Amino acid sequence: MSTSLLYHGFGIRGYKYVRTHYENGSVFFTIRQNTKEMRCAACGSRRVIRRGQVWHRFRSVPIGLKPV
Repeated sequence: MSTSLLYHGFGIRGYKYVRTHYENGSVFFTIRQNTKEMRCAACGSRRVIRRGQVWHRFRSVPIGLKPV
């Protein structure tokens, strides 16, 4: 698995692939945002101070019969 599959297969840009795991018949990709791509959500500034992390779960199109 590579970052290019995330870009070409799912259209995800600005993130790095970390790992894949399988749970209850579903496929989960763990990705991390590139620090160069981080911006303030309010003003768009690149001068960002990271204070923790928040996990988000997104649903995508299935791969074969497996939910993603």
